[in-house]
Order: sequence, then C-alpha cells, then structure tokens
Amino acid sequence: MSGRGAERSLLLVEWMAGCAEPVSLAQTVAALNLPKSSALGLLRMLVDLGYAERTDATHYRLVRLPGEATNENPAWGSLLRLLQSSLAQAVSDTGESGFLAVLEPEKTVRYLNKVMPEREIRYDRDISVARRAWQVSSGIVLLAGLSEADLAAYLDVLSSTEGATIEPAVLLSEVREAQRLGYHANPMGVVEGAAGVAAPILDRNGRMVAALNIAGPADRISGSLEKIIDLTVAHAERCSAVLAEARGLSS
Repeated sequence: MSGRGAERSLLLVEWMAGCAEPVSLAQTVAALNLPKSSALGLLRMLVDLGYAERTDATHYRLVRLPGEATNENPAWGSLLRLLQSSLAQAVSDTGESGFLAVLEPEKTVRYLNKVMPEREIRYDRDISVARRAWQVSSGIVLLAGLSEADLAAYLDVLSSTEGATIEPAVLLSEVREAQRLGYHANPMGVVEGAAGVAAPILDRNGRMVAALNIAGPADRISGSLEKIIDLTVAHAERCSAVLAEARGLSS
C-alpha cells in the first residue's frame, strides 16, 4: 500500500471510531473527500481484515481498532497502556496491591503488571509465574467469562489434571457464583497469608478481556472485605468504561 493509501486507511479508521452509527459509502466519500472507488476499496479492506462489518447492503460499522484483542491476538500491550492509570488509582483507593490479569490461550492466568501501595507491610507477587485459573480469584472471574462450551471443556480437562486440588463441580459452583455476584473473593490465596478480590473488565462489546485483582495480607483484607469488594468492582467498571471510551463508542 502506498503512503497515501496508508494515510487514508488510518483516517478512515479514526473517523469511523467516532461514529456511533453505521456509515454509508456516501457518508465516507463526503467525510474524507475520497473518490467513491477508493472509499469502497478501503471499507472492503477493513471488513476483510476484521476491523469492520457490513450491517446491511450499504452500511459499515467499525468493530475493533488496531491493537484491540482478537482470538488470534490478545493485544495485551493495549490493555496495559489504557488501564495503567486506572490500576494505580485502584491501588491508591484500596491501599492494597493491584494486578491486571488475563487468561492465556491454555487457560492459565497471566498477570500483566502490578502496582504496589505506599505502605510498609504489603503483598507482592512474582508476576512472571503463571497461575492455574482455579487457584486464584482472577482465574475464577476470567473463567466466568468463557462461553459455556469453553468452560465445559476446561472442566473436562481439569477432571484429569494431575495435582488439581479442586473438583470440577466445586469449581463450577464458584464460577457460577462469580457470574452472579460480579466478583470473586478469595480469603486465602496461593501464597500463604494472602487474600484478594477480583472483578471483570469488559470491552465495549461486553466481552471479558481482563480482571482487576486487589490483594493484600489476609487479616487486613478480611477486616475490610466489603469495602475492598466494593472498590474492586467499582474500579473494574471504570476500567471497562475506559476501554469503551478509548474506542470512540459508548458501551
């Protein structure tokens, strides 16, 4: 693609990101001052690449921006960039450690980053080590975002997983509870003496893309559990709002 063609593609994506309704070919031509043939070619290219979809015979709607997650590309770098300040605010408000967690394709939990509170006694975690989803609050929440088929497949694998310390039926009950409540609280984490709460972060289409995890010493978390739950859920919702706003469309 020529430099001019690349520029037009970017301008088209930026313009469509600011449109709340599907756009027509005529609107695209007028808005970007493009020849009709060029505009049609660019719109078709966006559809072919999965950035847009046709809503009817003449209208197109942007469904994702470059850098947003797909099944083939987790795009975790974009999540980090967009949610770093929100995570820092959650840590400031709770006074506990904050983590941004995602579910890897093999259904292990990966912590993308961490923010530590400014207090002497605090909980730290080696985020280079992946966790099994059933072990941690973030994992329970992320499993709650799977399709029924994917969740069933995960539970089937779990039933034959060596070293698993939870029965599939028990895990399913915890996942259902997380779906009902909108969060999961773990009074005793993988690390002895630690506890935490996790809540889902959704993209603008309502798809779960990450979990916000607030964790700290178990006795301190348990002493203010309701407050920690409320703040974690509230900040996860704010993270979801950030993702929606960044895409130029309301959630």
